[in-house]
Amino acid sequence: MVTKNTKRKDTAVRVSRWLDEEVENYISNKKNKVAFPSKRNFVDTAVMQLLEKKGVKVN
Repeated sequence: MVTKNTKRKDTAVRVSRWLDEEVENYISNKKNKVAFPSKRNFVDTAVMQLLEKKGVKVN
């Protein structure tokens, strides 16, 4: 998720198979699918929230 109109390149990040499966199971629920239409969206949101919680300025 890029919040500014800048040209940033995506970076591929590897996650463990079990984590990938857990994210897929979570977002496959119809209620969660609306909030998180893709695994990428879910991971971007989760990382942004974690960084904000740790006091990192993200924008």
